[in-house]
Amino acid sequence: MRADILRWNEKYQHAKLIDTLQAEPLLLQYAAMIKNTGLALDLAAGTCHISVQLAQSKNEVIAVDCSVAALQLGQQLAYLHDVKLLPLVADLSCWSFPRCSFDMITCFRYLDRKIFPKLVDALKPRGLLIYKTFNENYLNYAPRFNPTYVLRSGELEAYLSQLEIIECSDGNSTKEIYSFAVCRKGNNIF
Repeated sequence: MRADILRWNEKYQHAKLIDTLQAEPLLLQYAAMIKNTGLALDLAAGTCHISVQLAQSKNEVIAVDCSVAALQLGQQLAYLHDVKLLPLVADLSCWSFPRCSFDMITCFRYLDRKIFPKLVDALKPRGLLIYKTFNENYLNYAPRFNPTYVLRSGELEAYLSQLEIIECSDGNSTKEIYSFAVCRKGNNIF
């Protein structure tokens, strides 16, 4: 097992459940698009706050994370909010994404550049991708953070160029620490 997986499991084994949901602004902004979409895949789900919000929007949600302990907390959160999740323990760096299987994929605060082609392949035609993670501005606030795990300006848009980009941003100022994209797969991409 990789050292980072052990580290995440250790972190979540000692974590307390945070049972209040902080609404993710992107999910609020695109609420009409994500409601009752179908089968959603939430990557690097952690304690499943995004997964629960997706399930509350009438989606069937598979929550994927490398940490068993995090997903156990996520199941408790889902129970408290009266929704069901399908937890899946997997190392995303080597997981085989099923092709053309998901109506929606979300990924928040996780970056492995090798998975971008897999995300495109895993979406069904007209499937929605919502991706948000740290950009290089984050290093101004967390200088010890590994720069391998932050996006450079324009990088996310380049990785997702096969998709119809609904909105993509690297932030309008150096204070904005996230880059995000909301994209849809075309009918002719398989």
